Amino acid sequence: MQHSDMKKRRGERQALCIASVASNLDNFNRNNVEILLSQGYEVTLAANFHTEEDTNSQEKIDSFAREMREKGVHIVQIDFSRKIGSAARQLRSVGQVRKLLKRQFCLIHCHAPICAAIVRWEARKYRRRRGTKVLYTAHGFHFFTGAPALNWALYYPVEKWMSRYTDVLLTVNREDYTRAKERFHASRTVCLPGVGVDAEKFFRRLEDRAERRRALGLADTDRMLLSVGELNENKNQELGILALARAVAGGSRGTENMHYFICGQGRLRTRLEALAEEKGLKDKVHFLGYRSDIEHILACADIFLSLSKREGLPVSLMEAMCSGLPGIVTRVRGNTDLIRDGMEGRVVGYGVGELAHVLEWAAVNEKRLGQMGENARKRIKRFDKKIVDEMMWKVYAGFEMSEESVLSPKTGAENG
Repeated sequence: MQHSDMKKRRGERQALCIASVASNLDNFNRNNVEILLSQGYEVTLAANFHTEEDTNSQEKIDSFAREMREKGVHIVQIDFSRKIGSAARQLRSVGQVRKLLKRQFCLIHCHAPICAAIVRWEARKYRRRRGTKVLYTAHGFHFFTGAPALNWALYYPVEKWMSRYTDVLLTVNREDYTRAKERFHASRTVCLPGVGVDAEKFFRRLEDRAERRRALGLADTDRMLLSVGELNENKNQELGILALARAVAGGSRGTENMHYFICGQGRLRTRLEALAEEKGLKDKVHFLGYRSDIEHILACADIFLSLSKREGLPVSLMEAMCSGLPGIVTRVRGNTDLIRDGMEGRVVGYGVGELAHVLEWAAVNEKRLGQMGENARKRIKRFDKKIVDEMMWKVYAGFEMSEESVLSPKTGAENG
């Protein structure tokens, strides 16, 4: 549908997409905006567009805001903080949300736990008076099997209570879907296959692989391990460095040719660089920072590492699977929705020795890893953006979906 046609259809119906930080809207909600516009909504995006807590650069955030305004989308600054202890900022954001919701929104889609709790509480009277529909996408509950007790104490009771003020609760993995369906109070619970992935964009481009690998300083015999994500405790790049150090020190055949590349920025970079140097891996661990050409970096890699302690459904791993990469992943929901041990890769615990052993295995099992990579490419097709967009179109339009159309424990990611 042409943009001019969309504008003609907008009018009384207003939709709000709201998140803690702008990168959530940029990275995960672009297609949702297009769907809402195509359904005739006038769309407002609200988030903190000016905060050091965002993983995107201010330049990228500003570019996103300009792009959205050119589409006729309204941009609203809300001073959210992602930190639960920032009481003053949270109180300020409550007042800003309260003022924003005085507009006649008939659909509100919120993201991120703190933001979603504030918005759903403030929107509860509009659900009663105006019939406003409130949707919440949980990109991975902070409570999960194996999560710290503090996470359960802080987040579980709030999420359960706030589900009473939720018309559609959208989850992105089997564990969250099952728990929300069985224990929470949302009118509807849906499990999406994540935010989707553009399979065509990340289809592995082998024609320029050798040249790009040389540009990264890799020899033909080198094996490239890759992680993509913010440099923080949760993404757990430290585990990869420690395991590679142990594998190399053990002298197992092939491990001497392994190099670990890390894409992303974050406050732990200095600490991780110091750890790599301490372990004698200064020439084997490479920090690439933020990259806008991830599809080309993935095409250079041999194995993808997703070592997180908590995940919803990791987009970086989905993109790696599109590129035909086998995954070595930690045993946490989200990772295990995508990778089955021995099929699309290997699943490990958080022990350095266990991961080192798998790296030693990987160093001498190139053919088996190639088969796993092909399995990954086939499996990820069910997570294509087109499938997610079709489901979101139905959610926004108010269509009921059958159990078979969602990624439930009996369908979707469970099957081969």
